[in-house]
Amino acid sequence: MIDLDTRNMYRILRTEHQKLCPYHDIASNICTASISSITVDEVRHAGYCSDDNFDDCPIFLSKSLRGR
Repeated sequence: MIDLDTRNMYRILRTEHQKLCPYHDIASNICTASISSITVDEVRHAGYCSDDNFDDCPIFLSKSLRGR
């Protein structure tokens, strides 16, 4: 049985995760949207990957245009 605290925590984590870029691999700090799988530096992470602003990222846009 799942208690309410666990459900609420899951909902919060899921909501927070949806705000992150889907191509940012948090464990290895790599951008999988790039062809070369570049390492994400702190400036790019703060500006694009860590919030819902990732659709302004030039690498994300390039990936979207490539369609792969």
